[in-house]
Amino acid sequence: MSGVTVPELAYLYGKPLATAEIRVQAADFQVDEQLNFEPSGSGEHLLLQIEKTGQNTQFIARELARLTGLRVRDISYAGLKDRHAVTRQWFCFKWPIKQALDWQSWQLEGAQILQVVRHYRKLRLGALKRNHFTLRLRRVTELSALLDRVPLLAQGVPNYYGEQRFGINGGNLVLAERLFGGESIPDRQIRGLALSASRSFLFNQVIAARISEQLFDQLLSGDVVQLNGSGSIFTLDTVTPELQQRLAGRDIHLTAPLVGLGKEMVQAEAAAFEQRVLQPWQSWQQALQLLRVQAGRRSMRLLPEQLTVATDGDTVQLSFALPAGCFATSVLRELVNYRDAARDIAQMEC
Repeated sequence: MSGVTVPELAYLYGKPLATAEIRVQAADFQVDEQLNFEPSGSGEHLLLQIEKTGQNTQFIARELARLTGLRVRDISYAGLKDRHAVTRQWFCFKWPIKQALDWQSWQLEGAQILQVVRHYRKLRLGALKRNHFTLRLRRVTELSALLDRVPLLAQGVPNYYGEQRFGINGGNLVLAERLFGGESIPDRQIRGLALSASRSFLFNQVIAARISEQLFDQLLSGDVVQLNGSGSIFTLDTVTPELQQRLAGRDIHLTAPLVGLGKEMVQAEAAAFEQRVLQPWQSWQQALQLLRVQAGRRSMRLLPEQLTVATDGDTVQLSFALPAGCFATSVLRELVNYRDAARDIAQMEC
């Protein structure tokens, strides 16, 4: 299969001078899920917090199905986590209260169960408040330049979808092109990856254009904005100094489209801007609508929380928390020009 070239996206603070390597070892990239609820401690469902290394989420789900005798579709989780990392995430399945489960004796390759707790309902996809990241950057050059940029991250970075969304060599975008060209993709999961990748690609193009045209922190009439810390969005009929001040103060954030079927909230000048930027991919937009993918909006700006940095020679450790669905690499790319060692390995395995 031929690859699709994903164009380099605009940098908000200019391309970094510093260089580094990430994910040289799995422990260099650590992720810890935080659920958006507290387990009840009772109920017919079991929540398992599992730490895994070198395994993807689906592999663990299949292993849990094998060990319990359940179907794979009976095993749920809140989000997908990278294989080339140390990740702590939650899995769930229904299990009778009075039926014993000898989970302490289970052997999970590349994983260990940290805790098991009961809950009154099934764990749903997306039931996360945030993910906590601890990243180790190795062989860092221009250390002082890197450290100078750290305070900028707290002001916000482009909320790009990370390169992993598009697959090795843009493979998920190739699938999207085949799907939009009329080819059937029976596997629902693979089909979903293709659709998600195409929408993420278009979303990224709008952000990149706002940055390139110096409109990332400037409101346009008809823009759709999101209240900080909530999913609430609304359309701006007019731009006022007060609204512009709220944007600068990070009380509201601009949004970009997740293309699909549904009434467009964006209007006026902002709508014309998005239409112009996405014109080259009009056929993709039409295909997404025909496939009845529902339209949405997503914040253009990402605010890392609990941001800390520590240095040890030419190694830097960076820690922060991000809302569910956001990408650590989108924070990292504004800080340092990095080479992903794990991605190089993945390409060799293809």
